[in-house]
Amino acid sequence: MIAYLEGLVFKKNNKNLILLVNNIGYLVSLSVKDLEVLKLEQKLSLFIHTHVKEDALDLYGFLKQEQLEFFQQLISVSGVGPKSALNIISLASLEDLKKAITSGDPSILQQVSGIGKKTAERLVVELKEKIITDLSVGFEQKLIGDQQLIEALLSLGYKEREIREALNIIKPEGELGEKVKQTLKFLAK
Repeated sequence: MIAYLEGLVFKKNNKNLILLVNNIGYLVSLSVKDLEVLKLEQKLSLFIHTHVKEDALDLYGFLKQEQLEFFQQLISVSGVGPKSALNIISLASLEDLKKAITSGDPSILQQVSGIGKKTAERLVVELKEKIITDLSVGFEQKLIGDQQLIEALLSLGYKEREIREALNIIKPEGELGEKVKQTLKFLAK
């Protein structure tokens, strides 16, 4: 199974591109939104879903791991194939799509050719709990990371109020040590 590719955009059209990796061209289907921003000869890294059928092996590429995971959730629903899932991802941002599903609104999904009312409703019913669980786990992990950062900065003598204000402005990224450095740099100003 191919899970990740890195190479140069060799050719592209409105459905897919050829990614040149070590002189081998891989035909990879991408969302329309992603294809629009890519340029020829641009270096590109893609997370890949390999779809194996009886008569074909298709590659679907994504710029972010989160897109791939959402795509895989979509195709896990009966009646939704990879092309339909890619078209759903092309409709709107992942946030908007997830918000529509978690709020129980199938109308945005029905805009995709081949996705009728029943399939859209099935998508909402089957994915709603998965998405809510994923969002809550991600939120909990962020809170735990922020709490560790706050405790580290409190031990250095900073007040919690000024730490929280700084975190709302700079939103540090990386490992805990890197977050501490970034926040200290901001607080020193």
